[in-house]
Amino acid sequence: MLRYPAIFLFAGLFSIQVYAQEQAQPTAPFPFQVTLTKPDSSELDSRKVLSAGKPTVLAFWLTTCVPCMSEFAAYTKNYADWKQQADFNLLAISLDFPDRFHKIAPMANEKKWPFPVYWDRARAFKQLLPGGLNGLPQVFLFDKTGKLVWQHKGYSAGMEGELFARIQAL
Repeated sequence: MLRYPAIFLFAGLFSIQVYAQEQAQPTAPFPFQVTLTKPDSSELDSRKVLSAGKPTVLAFWLTTCVPCMSEFAAYTKNYADWKQQADFNLLAISLDFPDRFHKIAPMANEKKWPFPVYWDRARAFKQLLPGGLNGLPQVFLFDKTGKLVWQHKGYSAGMEGELFARIQAL
């Protein structure tokens, strides 16, 4: 009698593992067509800053998100070394509401973030990326061809190491 529940448990665990290996893809092709706003208020199309050919990290954040600040502090600490070891792009994209846009540039400057910072005014990425960017920070890693290969939500110390290991593996 115990054999059958064990078989079902094994089958259930196996199906969870297989499911976890499949990566949901965006609803539009990389490099998308999203208007991004620079901290100086100028706008550009995401196709101008996102290009295939090297791994690309899109890190979504808010000015009020404490875990986002911790994650970006870890990126800032490691960024120069990472760039010496791997050729990749990392973009920080704020999803703040318009009344907080004026806080983006001062925050990026004060924290000395070495990577480009943009604002998704229309929150267009919420409709494009798997999970709808529900909960921040969220990070999406695209391979050299623009295929989404990894994502994570939330941050705890050390997660930046996993991200960089995945970048290096590409």
